[in-house]
Amino acid sequence: MKSYRVRVAVTLAAAGIAMTACGGPVQAGSAAIIGNERITSSQVNDEVRALRADLAANKIPEDQLQLPASLPQMVLLNMTFSRQFEELGRRKGVTASDRDIDDLAVAQGGWAQFDKVLLANGIPGDQSRAFLRAYIIRSKLAQQAGAGQDEASQQAAGQKVLQEAETTVPVKYSPRYGKYDPQQGFVADDRFGAYQPAPPAAPADAGAAEEAPPAAG
Repeated sequence: MKSYRVRVAVTLAAAGIAMTACGGPVQAGSAAIIGNERITSSQVNDEVRALRADLAANKIPEDQLQLPASLPQMVLLNMTFSRQFEELGRRKGVTASDRDIDDLAVAQGGWAQFDKVLLANGIPGDQSRAFLRAYIIRSKLAQQAGAGQDEASQQAAGQKVLQEAETTVPVKYSPRYGKYDPQQGFVADDRFGAYQPAPPAAPADAGAAEEAPPAAG
């Protein structure tokens, strides 16, 4: 079976989130609080269903994904990343245009190929542009912080940006998604048990052919 493990620029986002997120109490029904913004569990469930539909439409087997967390956890992490860095960019006057986003997709082989890369990283089609906008903003912030061509300066600048994000736009996750460890990401929490993801959406017509809807975006 073909593995959909991918190694491109966007995959580093998960590591970035792991360094900037923190624990703490959240409102009932919330999956995460990012600064003053709230992501609800219902929103996460909707995006998990959208991701599964997009994976099916692109013939990417869910069991072949090699993600560092469950699908709901990855969807939540990616949604959090998008909101955290877009807000940080807004506060610092750093933006990413639609042209910036399209140029990044072209550099990665075009949208047809890049959409599959994003899906394999737990990003449904309707979240792809928001995610890439935040990724570009974070890259621009790192350049402002001194990132150069060498790995050492990139790591130092990236760490500086992540620390600023943690301070300026703090993140709190609901324990319903597992205990959050800054070094490991989501880990099992015996107090709440394993996270139970939302089931796939049932076909509207049981007699119709089982065909996934086309990817959004």
